[in-house]
Amino acid sequence: MTARSNAAAPGSRGDAHPATRTVAGIGLMVLAILLFTVMDTIGKDLTTRYPVPQVVWARYFFQFALMLLLIPRVGIMDLVRTARPGTHVLRGLLLAASTLCLIGAISFVPLADAYTITFTAPLLVTVFSIPLLGERVRWRRWSAVLAGFAGVLIVIRPGFGVTHWALTLPLITALGFALYQILTRKVSAVPGESSLAMLFYLACVGTGIMTALVPFFWQSVAPLDWLAMVAMGALGGVGHLILIRALTIAPASLLAPFVYTQIVWALVLGYLVFGDVPDRWMLVGCAVIVASGLYVFYREAVLGKS
Repeated sequence: MTARSNAAAPGSRGDAHPATRTVAGIGLMVLAILLFTVMDTIGKDLTTRYPVPQVVWARYFFQFALMLLLIPRVGIMDLVRTARPGTHVLRGLLLAASTLCLIGAISFVPLADAYTITFTAPLLVTVFSIPLLGERVRWRRWSAVLAGFAGVLIVIRPGFGVTHWALTLPLITALGFALYQILTRKVSAVPGESSLAMLFYLACVGTGIMTALVPFFWQSVAPLDWLAMVAMGALGGVGHLILIRALTIAPASLLAPFVYTQIVWALVLGYLVFGDVPDRWMLVGCAVIVASGLYVFYREAVLGKS
């Protein structure tokens, strides 16, 4: 968006995103985040009975199966056409590794604790954008990055002997997801690359990797748990499609901060399903990380206007 379109009054003729579309975009974004959190809640429950790789396989396999149902509607070429197949494979590898680490983490620790640490991903994107995208980062954004990592230390409290080792896994998730976002920025700028194709390649790569790994961990699945696994894939696929729709009707810079609604859903679902109650240090660290991330989004919006 240009500075002129940003300055236009909501709903005016010069505004590329009228108020109704903006509200709809925000609503869809919040809904997508809720679906992802429900998916992870189901995954956390399944890890009490099945190995983590088997749960992650189900998440990817059934999302891939759901996307195959789109072929009669959009055509196979719209799903596979790309000028950057290597980049898509790398994106898929990074996201699969991030998913494995996140599901591995929430099999040991509360959802909200794991999510809090993964919220450092936008801060890491700021760091990686310098060597990988050639962006300039000034002292205000650097201050936000440092504050965000201070929030991580508050949550983890290294050296105090009270933190579960699994909280290091969301850090790997955040690292992989940050690199995934950088690659997504680069490939989405290539003319002709479609969002559906980008999503389809993620599902293909994740399904391929996990299908190769899962025979080494496979355990027989109860009938009701098959339904839960199908639900994971459906929630992931529908969540991504809703997310794509949200980004087509409202600016990404406006929607990005609403990712942090995930902590609200995680606190509610964690308490209702697993009886998890966050401690004060997790809440303090979460507040610091979220505030840092919101400031980074704000600075990017300001720089985008200028």
